[in-house]
Amino acid sequence: MLGAGGSLRDDNVISNFNFTQKIEQYGTTLQPFFNNTRNTTTNPFAGLSPATTSRLGVTLIQPLSRGFRLDPIRAEIRIRSKNVEISEKDFQLRVIDVISQVEQAYWNLLAARQDSAVKSDYVEWGREQLARTKRQIDAGTLAPIEASASEAELDRRLDTYFASVGVITETENALKTLLSGGRQNELWNDVLIPTDDRPQTASSLPELTDAVTSALSQRIELKGIDLRKENTATQKELSLNQLKPQVNLVATYYSAGLGGQLSDVDNPFTSSNVALYARINQLSAVAGLPAFTPPSFGGAPPDYLTGGVGTALGNIFTTRFHSISGGIQLEWNPRNRTAQAQLQQAVLGQRRLELERTRFEQLISAQVRNALQGIQTARQRIEAAQASARAAKDKLDSEIRLFQTGESTNFLVLTRQNEFADSRLRVVVANLDFNKALARLRHATGSALQHYAIQPK
Repeated sequence: MLGAGGSLRDDNVISNFNFTQKIEQYGTTLQPFFNNTRNTTTNPFAGLSPATTSRLGVTLIQPLSRGFRLDPIRAEIRIRSKNVEISEKDFQLRVIDVISQVEQAYWNLLAARQDSAVKSDYVEWGREQLARTKRQIDAGTLAPIEASASEAELDRRLDTYFASVGVITETENALKTLLSGGRQNELWNDVLIPTDDRPQTASSLPELTDAVTSALSQRIELKGIDLRKENTATQKELSLNQLKPQVNLVATYYSAGLGGQLSDVDNPFTSSNVALYARINQLSAVAGLPAFTPPSFGGAPPDYLTGGVGTALGNIFTTRFHSISGGIQLEWNPRNRTAQAQLQQAVLGQRRLELERTRFEQLISAQVRNALQGIQTARQRIEAAQASARAAKDKLDSEIRLFQTGESTNFLVLTRQNEFADSRLRVVVANLDFNKALARLRHATGSALQHYAIQPK
């Protein structure tokens, strides 16, 4: 049906406000809404124009099967929450790695300085022996060729000493690289002197079983794997849930309001007969008959509908236009291949993480065993090397006395010096290995952060 003038025009202004809130525990969805439509029309059968229609209500959707315990949104939130924890564990692993590198670099620098100190003493011994040799030559108790032997040995020792100084620079730069924030840091202009220049103390070592148990409970790698397993379990649970049919209970309650102005468009059924009714009434008047009343197609709308937006909003809170509806939504996919593929992927991922955890547990156990054995071995090596150094020092002192009385040779004195230097160097290496073994034990048992009181944020 066309409007006035042979055309129909509707102008609508829609202002809708919707809010969706999901309840985590049971997957319930609440959707409060407030819808408003203002309609202006040339339709002659419309009683109100413009007319404002408002609806205020809420829709409840309650999953009964699929989505009841878990749905993609809740699964994504759960996984992302675990990913935050995984990122924190990865950060802690990075901190532990940096700590381990700094420890190793520190003990390397200490060992390099101690090694250089021994080789510096080594050079001084060579100079002292060269001076003694020259005195013996001047006294006529040694052949002049012995001076060449002492000088050659001194030059060899100087070469090893200068090489050790270069090692100090390299190890110091390696430590500065870990400690400084960049090449502009003032640390690069400083000389690093280790203050803790003695072996660390480890009076009581944990039992192997206790150490392994502690490591398995504290290692960050295993905690990260457990978090990823929880994510995989969530994906598996979601896939199983998606294989179920979709059964939703849907209920809606709303209150409607209407308000507008009486339309001024003529009704086509009455306006087309106006002339006819007028002619009939003229003839009736001539004949002395009463006037004819034209038929009516409805009266004016009720007063509570006459108005504007305020009238429509006011009618919402009355008891005239309330509506309640409910129903069941059913959706069933007998072969949800996407969910089946995701389920298989989750099962494989879960199995892979279980194997990875088993591998890490075995690796951690081996690391703890190696660290404990390394500590015990290094401790025995330190005692043996120190005893060897004491014996070598006594032999050297004795050989020097014999040389000064003419009962020994220059070759034997130089040999005893080499033995003493070698024993001292072996003490340095044993101490280095002991310190590194303790650092490896802290890393293996996962106690590095606690040992240094570091709390990553």
